[in-house]
Amino acid sequence: MRGFLAIAACAALLAGGSLFANDDGTEAYGADAYVSCAACHLADGSGIPGMFPPINNRVAAIAKLDGGREFLMAVVSFGLMGTIEAGGVQFADIMPGNKGLMSAADIAAAINYVIFELVDDQDKLADVKPLTADEVVALESSVTAGGPAMAAELRKRLVERNGEQWPR
Repeated sequence: MRGFLAIAACAALLAGGSLFANDDGTEAYGADAYVSCAACHLADGSGIPGMFPPINNRVAAIAKLDGGREFLMAVVSFGLMGTIEAGGVQFADIMPGNKGLMSAADIAAAINYVIFELVDDQDKLADVKPLTADEVVALESSVTAGGPAMAAELRKRLVERNGEQWPR
């Protein structure tokens, strides 16, 4: 029965949309780019307390911070490890990276989906522009030793630099 539920959940996510081009040629996003993320963070981004952190409403706030876009791309591309706090809960684990498993366009689309669809207050998105595949390629190309520890170090610096602006 659990297997059936997992397949049904994936099918529902896949039906939600796909990466496509808008009329103006810019990239758009759909739920299918987020499928591998939803396996842990759930379809609504709420995560599983103590296991997988919530990302709904948090990713949009991070994207607005100086260096936030790079951090988000690094986490999805290279993974993240160590102890973090999200939503007042401590999480200690490792998230695998998706570079090589997902295309740069899919990584950008998955992050964009979380930013623009898994946020309760659309007013928080006033200054946020969608990420592009070119940004992901540029970041992945500029990193010589990408991995979960590198993203953890980026996160540490962002939290220190942004203090109260970092979503808790």
